[in-house]
Amino acid sequence: MKNNLTFPIRLFLLGCVIPVIMSTVVYVGFFTNYTAEILFSKQGFEHYYNNGIYKYRVLGQIILLKTYDLIRHYDLPTLEARSLPLLKDNGDPEFYSAYFYVNTVFLCLTCMLLLIILAGGTKSANFLLVDFPVLFMCFLMAITQYVVVPYDTLSYFFLALAVILIMYGNKAWHVSTLGIVVVLATLTRETAIFILAFYAAIHYRDVFAKLANRKINRQQVMLLLLIVCFLGTYVGLRLVFGKEQAVYQAFLLTRNINLSVSLFGILFYISIALLVLITTHVTKEISVFFLVTLPYVGLMWLIADPWEIRLWTPLIMLLIIMKVQAHQSAGKQDTVFEVSH
Repeated sequence: MKNNLTFPIRLFLLGCVIPVIMSTVVYVGFFTNYTAEILFSKQGFEHYYNNGIYKYRVLGQIILLKTYDLIRHYDLPTLEARSLPLLKDNGDPEFYSAYFYVNTVFLCLTCMLLLIILAGGTKSANFLLVDFPVLFMCFLMAITQYVVVPYDTLSYFFLALAVILIMYGNKAWHVSTLGIVVVLATLTRETAIFILAFYAAIHYRDVFAKLANRKINRQQVMLLLLIVCFLGTYVGLRLVFGKEQAVYQAFLLTRNINLSVSLFGILFYISIALLVLITTHVTKEISVFFLVTLPYVGLMWLIADPWEIRLWTPLIMLLIIMKVQAHQSAGKQDTVFEVSH
């Protein structure tokens, strides 16, 4: 069967069937013990997310609350985790189901985009270089929802959408669309900055090139525009919602050093990073991406909970995309070499 005929089937399986099943397993078969007493009711949710660093992550909150209203208005089917009744008055099955709906939809959309990115224009049917990485990322994005939030899968979706525009977009409307995606991603979660890091890594030759006749090149202009989109939105949110805990919630270095589970969290990312670096193929783009994202790694050690693997998932997703692209490019070069000889 030709690739263009199998691709819709793969898109359906990897972008719909498997993500829905994985999300159902996570939301029905397991139950989080992380801030569960406040997250699964509208009142507790609004109290939690109207404070601290969380109040700036507005887009996911809006979508979740609208989904909750739709569930109630149209009496949509609801999930009930096996442990949810233990929360008694604090647990609302309809609100818990809103998380499931939102995160499942954007998990599906992200997996679809990942398949499109890795399959490329040829719609490659290489399982090991295309389908398997998507499958791995699907499992990772699903299982890391043991910390249930309304913005993670939404942020992955915007990252994947930005990657498509960066790698395959060369028209004027792609530029404006990428700027809009950066704004929406920043309204979702601060990890929107990875879009800038990915762009700088992919176009590192031009981005870090010396100025010719004191003029900046097209890629430098584009990166500056993306920085303006990110910083404008980032600062604007803090002007609107206040500057209290505008950058981080608490300084956690001492606790993270003394907490073994935090050490395991950072070790997970380091392990993935080493696997990417010590196996073939490693491109300059991958190396640049590692360098420009190092500040984030250090920052998470200082102000976040490294045991939340979801903090590392965006980095891992972008690294896998770059690693697969490196293998595919090397494969094309090898094919050309063999034909020419």
